[in-house]
Amino acid sequence: MESFLNKINRKTWRIAAIVLVVLGISLILLQFYGQYTLIVNGKPQQLRTFALTPRQVLHAAGLSVQPEDRILPEADKLNLTQRTIILNQAAPIQIAQGENIITLQTAERIPANLLAELGIVLFPEDRILRNGSEIAWDEPLQAGVPLLVQFQPAHRINLKVDGQEMVLFTQQRTLGAALWEAGIYLRAEDRLSLPQETVLRSTTELSVKKASPVSVAYAGKQISGLSAAETVGEALAEIGIPLQNLDYTIPAENEPLPADGSIRLVQVREEIQLEKEETAYQNTYVEDPNAELDTISVIEPGQVGLVVTRTRVRLEDGKEVASFTEGPWKASDPQDGVLGRGTKVVVRTETIDGETIEYWRKVTVYATSYAPRDLGGDKNTASGLTLTKGIIAVRTSWYSVMQFQPVYVPGYGRGIIADIGGGIDGRYWIDLGYDDSNYVGWHYWTTLYFLTPVPAYIPTVLP
Repeated sequence: MESFLNKINRKTWRIAAIVLVVLGISLILLQFYGQYTLIVNGKPQQLRTFALTPRQVLHAAGLSVQPEDRILPEADKLNLTQRTIILNQAAPIQIAQGENIITLQTAERIPANLLAELGIVLFPEDRILRNGSEIAWDEPLQAGVPLLVQFQPAHRINLKVDGQEMVLFTQQRTLGAALWEAGIYLRAEDRLSLPQETVLRSTTELSVKKASPVSVAYAGKQISGLSAAETVGEALAEIGIPLQNLDYTIPAENEPLPADGSIRLVQVREEIQLEKEETAYQNTYVEDPNAELDTISVIEPGQVGLVVTRTRVRLEDGKEVASFTEGPWKASDPQDGVLGRGTKVVVRTETIDGETIEYWRKVTVYATSYAPRDLGGDKNTASGLTLTKGIIAVRTSWYSVMQFQPVYVPGYGRGIIADIGGGIDGRYWIDLGYDDSNYVGWHYWTTLYFLTPVPAYIPTVLP
């Protein structure tokens, strides 16, 4: 009997165990059946079904899943607790960068993540546009529909300003506009490694040297300006005072611009002083039939010789600081000249003291007078004529070529050369004869006219 009961008990326990297992399995399976909220591309819907995994829920809803679709929770993972299934269906998205267009089949809808899938790292000022309008990098795009997204990367400027490095990102087209946008305001004197009109590339290297004040002591005054030059000479050129000729600066023009911008410009000039000493030339004389009697013509002009001493004087800011004398040296030799003594006789008329005379020569002479009483009463003359008014005495050198030559003296009248006197050295001289009764004293200069007819012999030069 006991054995029989034991058998019954064992059988009962087995049945009970099986029932418990079945109940347990049923309870477990009941966990996979229920109400699900299905969100497809952002749109919710309700569904009651039995499903072990999210994929089975989607399948029960009549939705097929593509490899590029995004499912939360994971599509094939056993789902015990989650009653909300999210499906973002993949759709073609075109990403345009310039003329290049790349198409992605993806469920991603965050713009920054889309670009990351292409290996594009975003930098400040990069722009993302949808349908031509800029959107935020993290603004979700519409899910499940084809889209066109434009990516406009910013231009990168690796900038160095007075040695300090920085990086700018900009959508501006030109360098100057980008600097203005960044609050880097430039003056005309600032120095850039590229023109402000430069069209920006993807990456642009730029260095900027800001201008600093420059003060130049120049020509007794102070001139100020701005310059970004590296050297003194360049700075002077930029502010409109370039070095000229022998000018120099302190510091030197090829030295760096001093920190305080102070420059002294020394104006230098050299003067050449020529001291000329003339050496005389000699003239020879020839008769010139084309020139009037008692005139001198130039047949061949003479030229003085020159001996020159040159002194080079250096002046700095108008003050002499040094001089150097060279020479003397002979610049030219004298060249003798040839003068012509006129021999051409021209007869002229002139009215003097109311009387018209005709003469062929006139000479300035110093006149004295004499009478027989001055000779102890002797009235004899060298010509044998008796001394009276009208007899005119001259020196022997004149008498030998002018004896009995008719002449006229203003204030005395007509006369002839008929006597010899002592004369006065260094002067043309005549002695006017008088009678004792009509004597007039003469001691002054006058003019002696030689009257026609013209004699056969005429001395070219009066002795």
